[in-house]
Amino acid sequence: MSQGKIERVKSKDITIGGIPIPVYMGSDGEYRWSMRQASKAVGFNEGWLSDTLRTEGNALNRLKGYGFKEDIVEFQGQGFIEGNLISTEDFMAMIMYAAVVGRREQAVALMAAALYETLERRADRAFGIIRDEDEYIQKFEFRYASILLNKGLRSAIGEWIEENQASLQEYTRQYSIKGGQRGIYASALGKIYQHLFGMQKKSINEVLDVKSYETPKSNVHVTQLQSIAQIEDLAKYIRRKGMNPLEAINAAAEALMIEVEEPRLGDRITRQDVYRVLGAKQELGAIKSNEQ
Repeated sequence: MSQGKIERVKSKDITIGGIPIPVYMGSDGEYRWSMRQASKAVGFNEGWLSDTLRTEGNALNRLKGYGFKEDIVEFQGQGFIEGNLISTEDFMAMIMYAAVVGRREQAVALMAAALYETLERRADRAFGIIRDEDEYIQKFEFRYASILLNKGLRSAIGEWIEENQASLQEYTRQYSIKGGQRGIYASALGKIYQHLFGMQKKSINEVLDVKSYETPKSNVHVTQLQSIAQIEDLAKYIRRKGMNPLEAINAAAEALMIEVEEPRLGDRITRQDVYRVLGAKQELGAIKSNEQ
């Protein structure tokens, strides 16, 4: 284990998966993460990593298999001890372990949301699209929440199907649903889109001008993504009262007083727009210099 002390650091609080996590930057520019908060972020209790290191059992060996190097330093804050700080590489190894071995939904959602953001950033750069950083942050958080809620919605629909086998054929006939369990879930998501946008997936993607096979949840503005997550969350709990999936979606939309609005992409500007603004500034600067 690589362990020492670090005293001169800068710190900022950021939110990852709804959990405020302090990130520390040492004098060498390296980032460090709170061991306790990292444990919580991946779905364990805050003492999990500390206990895993102390017991030195199979969990630690498997954690090392995902690249955990025990690169740990102790941080003495102003009048308090924050505790041990881990490297970004070790934090990443914890997420991998928690997702694959621990099967923690939080870790799976973190991986999925982070990968999506990375791919989106690379694509944005390739096409010269510049987004506001706050939009990336909000999208990450809402996508993380949506992934968790989506898993919960699928699970709840699965439970409802198991408990209502006798009336399932009547339900699918009544609402003209095809495709078995997958079709029942798709119809529920389609109903959410209908409440929010007054249209189905194909029409939404046409308005957004994205590929027909893409999911609207990956493209709509963050505030609209939040509304989708809210309906999914509320519908999941309402259904426990005996409602079928579509009844639950309708009740959730009514409880949230959802009003239909046109789907919209997140705000963005192109690289050409930036160049145009910079050029205008340079021209203005030249004019002012000539006037002087």
